[in-house]
Amino acid sequence: MSRDGLTRRGFLGKAALATGAAALAGCETETPDTKGGKPLNVRYGLNLLVYTVTFSKDQLDLIPKVADMGYDGVEIPFNDLSVLDAKATREALEKAGMGMMACSIMPPDANPCSPDAAVRQAAVERLKRMIDITAEMGGEAVAGPLYSPVGYLTGKGPTEEELKRCTEVLAAGAACAEKAKIPLAIEPLNRFETYIINTVDQALKMVKTVGSDYLTVQVDTFHANIEEKDTAASIRKIGKQWLGHIHASESDRGVPGTGQVRWKEVFRALKDIGYDRWIMIESFAMDIADLLAAACIWRPIYESADGLAKDGLKFLKEMARTA
Repeated sequence: MSRDGLTRRGFLGKAALATGAAALAGCETETPDTKGGKPLNVRYGLNLLVYTVTFSKDQLDLIPKVADMGYDGVEIPFNDLSVLDAKATREALEKAGMGMMACSIMPPDANPCSPDAAVRQAAVERLKRMIDITAEMGGEAVAGPLYSPVGYLTGKGPTEEELKRCTEVLAAGAACAEKAKIPLAIEPLNRFETYIINTVDQALKMVKTVGSDYLTVQVDTFHANIEEKDTAASIRKIGKQWLGHIHASESDRGVPGTGQVRWKEVFRALKDIGYDRWIMIESFAMDIADLLAAACIWRPIYESADGLAKDGLKFLKEMARTA
């Protein structure tokens, strides 16, 4: 999807990175637990894919809009890296008092599992570039299916050689992430979107093989609803050390709380492990044909994007209080 040349960019200095981290320090939201348990100390964010597939200077007004809804931050789609304006985005985030992280896919010409060494090198360069841009924006992490292009299927499961190649690319990305203090979080997708990592067990095996604190697991409740036997048990299995990110997505990608995801169990598991990072609502804009096709959405799944964002946040905060 990206038209970016994937050129290497130098890493920011330690002072700039420290400034970015400091800007995020005040974003944490402690949700009281009405059951007398430990409060859930998290930040709530909205993935901007509910409004746009690419985020350029023209979409900066989304940041204060989402802030006014009561969110602590946004998740910015890093699909086409060439349209991102890191400086302007950082200024908008700081003005609105918002935190940020990135979400991204890997395009076919930057496939970490490819037998072509040049394609794998392009994958490493893309990971490095996304980390650099996130640091420039004052962001916190890069998440998504960073191990394979979405929708790329071979008709069989991953081979040992494919997994080995992928591990090497992610290890290189994790080394870069550690230098910049910008963690990566790999997201298991359902079997209809990838064949490389579908489950928490597969993701955990990958991150433990790499062995870096800067490569973690992301759980998306939509995908987990398909692939996991028990999403809450999977969260506990990952534990606080390796759980790097949460996508709060309903079973039909509609408004959280209107489908089959067992939200109370999910939030109780998050409390049990002491999760204290981002919970981002993810859904998709209903007026972007290419995005809907990629997500295999063929019918309306919510009444309005603003309604999904507002009602979803209210529901998640209620779950955090009562689960």
